[in-house]
Amino acid sequence: MDQISKKRIMIAGRGSHFSYLLQRFVRTSAYRAVPVTLDDDVLSLARNENPVAIVLEVDGDEVVGWQTLRSLKSDPEASRIPVIVCSWLDDSARCLAEGADVYLRMPFLHEEFGAALTTLLGEEENGAIH
Repeated sequence: MDQISKKRIMIAGRGSHFSYLLQRFVRTSAYRAVPVTLDDDVLSLARNENPVAIVLEVDGDEVVGWQTLRSLKSDPEASRIPVIVCSWLDDSARCLAEGADVYLRMPFLHEEFGAALTTLLGEEENGAIH
């Protein structure tokens, strides 16, 4: 399957290391990574790109990540897109309360990311991330 016809997974993060790692995880799958930064208008980009999922880096009290999650989940158009929140802190309860569909505590393994996608998109949609 060529890159253009692949379904997209948006990767929204603060750091280039996060984005690079997730792009590597997605590269071998049936998906195409769409990297953006938290300084971009993630909500508008999500509406335009129509990804099957968004992977969002959120760290502690950093306001931008939490605001991005709230914006995505309060928007009628974007709220249907599942969001995987990744954080170094043990904030699973807060992340899920704020609207995340899945929480992954960093660092996580390739297999854990694949399992999160399976949870969100189903086995047949997983696209061979393993």
